[in-house]
Amino acid sequence: MVGFKQSESETTVIESKNREEGKLTYNNMVKQDFNILSQSYDKINLFMSLGTDKQFRYLTIKNLLASHEEDFARLNTWVDIGTGTGHLANELFLQKPDVYIVGMDITQGMLEFSKDRQAHLRGNMDLVLGDASQLPFRTAALDGGFSGFVGRHFTDYPKTLEEHHRIIRPYGRYSMLEMGRRATPLAPLIDVYVGQIMGLLGRLAAYIVTKGNAPFRLLEETYARFYSPTELTKIFDHAGFKTHYKTGLMGSIVIMLGLRRPE
Repeated sequence: MVGFKQSESETTVIESKNREEGKLTYNNMVKQDFNILSQSYDKINLFMSLGTDKQFRYLTIKNLLASHEEDFARLNTWVDIGTGTGHLANELFLQKPDVYIVGMDITQGMLEFSKDRQAHLRGNMDLVLGDASQLPFRTAALDGGFSGFVGRHFTDYPKTLEEHHRIIRPYGRYSMLEMGRRATPLAPLIDVYVGQIMGLLGRLAAYIVTKGNAPFRLLEETYARFYSPTELTKIFDHAGFKTHYKTGLMGSIVIMLGLRRPE
């Protein structure tokens, strides 16, 4: 039998197809898991973070909003990418009540619980089902965007961040709250705690709260393959942001802030 050798272009097409199928499979798994977890997500998050999740959100929004009064006044339209149950978007509303926010998530179950947030009840937040890698907004449509603990789930973080940059106006802002590896000199210990112990706490809480019906399988894997603050800075810069970052609670929490440079 004569062997058949694929051309370079055919190999590229096949590899690309496999990557896209892998992304689709992973996205479907995320949807499935978080739809199941949505009813118990806030309780699990509170337990897993030992009650510090509120402080994470407060610091993220405090860091996001401009310190200069003229900048503060103009930053009015925002998107919360991967809003989950809407707490980070609601924190923005609490710190700046005149904002309008689009809370977007890939999971309908999560969005249902976002409806209970004060920002939504007051008419300051609309909810949209959508994919973070393909945002349903025009170019330069919004003053800013932010996300909390969802970046680890993006199958192509650099490319997705470029998409987030696209929809933000020049001089607008983008902030990301995430758990970043190797954020402090205590990185090896923190990696064990966040990647393994917190994952165990999450699985335990999910099992107890949902009576064994909810999976909690993504934290350890996604944390292990996510980026360090230094790597994130390079990704933000490449996407077109002028970046700053802070590391904070638990030695692993990273708050990235990007200012959209003019073209």
